[in-house]
Amino acid sequence: MKRTITCVEDLRALAEKRVPRMFYDYVDVGSWTESTYRANTADFQRILLRQRVARDLSRRSVASTMVGQDVAMPVAIAPTGLTGMQHADGEILAARAAKAFGVPFTLSTVSICSIEDVAEGTDGHPFWFQLYVMRDRKFVQRLIERAAAAGCSALVVTLDLQISGQRHKDLKNGLSAPPRLTLLNLLNMAGKPRWCLGMLGTRRHTFGNIIGHVDGVDNMTSLAEWSSQQYDPALSWEDIAWIRRLWKGKLILKGIQDVEDARLAVASGADALIVSNHGGRQL
Repeated sequence: MKRTITCVEDLRALAEKRVPRMFYDYVDVGSWTESTYRANTADFQRILLRQRVARDLSRRSVASTMVGQDVAMPVAIAPTGLTGMQHADGEILAARAAKAFGVPFTLSTVSICSIEDVAEGTDGHPFWFQLYVMRDRKFVQRLIERAAAAGCSALVVTLDLQISGQRHKDLKNGLSAPPRLTLLNLLNMAGKPRWCLGMLGTRRHTFGNIIGHVDGVDNMTSLAEWSSQQYDPALSWEDIAWIRRLWKGKLILKGIQDVEDARLAVASGADALIVSNHGGRQL
């Protein structure tokens, strides 16, 4: 039966029905008590638009520019890890949709489809790449070089992953690398035939930007061992200066919430800032 989608809530309800619980909960979750996650929704609901009337609206437009790029409206698709587990080849499809609409798409470091997959799947159309700064700086440098080679128009550096926020739902669902295929998880997946058929029809099931690109990481087990050591509490503005020297394109810093940090970000050479608390999923 064809569904009529009228709003984002319709899409959320459809995703909850079609996507296995462990992957749906991965995106619809906050860390720890989820208080920041809930506060985000409440804060946005308090933002209202001022209504004016008897104004000439015949030439209205929401078209704008972002970091020098023409956009249909001043928004971008935010980086979301594991999009390719929400839907087969999800990052490629999302990038194509963003291209068709005329807004930037941001690919996550922990995407399922790789930088090269998305570039090929969008005929080289420029997209943004989100970077996690891990302890393995050689890998970070290679990621930056790969993003440049793929023609990414901006690098989005996330600053609030020095430690990982615990997400209780992920622990309960057994979402790990590789996922725990418990009887409950297998039964839940079996009840999502559309999702299963999609996954059977694609070769992209792992972290395409990482596996095969890190020395000694060639499967999900070795990825888990490597990832557990990669959060870097020593991340500093000196690292941002290093990235600024490596990356010649537009640099966007994500995770800013403090005025002094905003000043430091500008001083570091950032072209734009994203005021963000990681969707309430992190600190």
